[in-house]
Amino acid sequence: MPPLLKRRPTVSWFCAGAALSALCFWSLSSWFTIANDWLGLRTTYDTRPWWLVSAMTTASLLPWLVLGLVVLLRHWRGPAYRATAFGAGVVMPYLLAVGSLLLLPTLDDHWHRRGFDSALWKANQAADPLWPDRLCMVDDLLANVTFVGLPQAHVVELLGPVDKDRARNGWDMVYGLGPGRRAFRMDEESLAMRLSQDGRVVEYRILVD
Repeated sequence: MPPLLKRRPTVSWFCAGAALSALCFWSLSSWFTIANDWLGLRTTYDTRPWWLVSAMTTASLLPWLVLGLVVLLRHWRGPAYRATAFGAGVVMPYLLAVGSLLLLPTLDDHWHRRGFDSALWKANQAADPLWPDRLCMVDDLLANVTFVGLPQAHVVELLGPVDKDRARNGWDMVYGLGPGRRAFRMDEESLAMRLSQDGRVVEYRILVD
């Protein structure tokens, strides 16, 4: 055991809990690869053999069962068993997974942002289907162009014709942007504008559906 872990048993218990939890978490998230690529089962979630179902159930419960055992051992045998540290280690991989789901989409969005270019907006290319040009440029566009009060003709000159297949009730001009910038990216984002009777923009926003 490394000297640091010998001198600091709390760290040892934390690392043990984190290692056990991370191993179980990884095995559950990678079960399809393990079962089909490594073991050659050619199974799906609904056709898993009983022993694989049992193994996955055990993996999901094992960190918490061991935590319960450590709590009992601390109660029976004293503070040498660091239940709080072990429990914190067990929880850590789950906190990291949730944090990644919440934080990575925001970081990915900022990474892909770039300056607005009218020609690229109109062409709306998508070398990466998850990040077409409009989606990457829309934040810079909205930060630098004040649409309220602009005539419709000026908007069309800047952004090109609207996407007719995205027309919505209550919105006069709609431009498709691309996949929603959230964790699972199942929705679509659009830039929508509402016009006054004299053809000027009175409201605009990014819609997600």
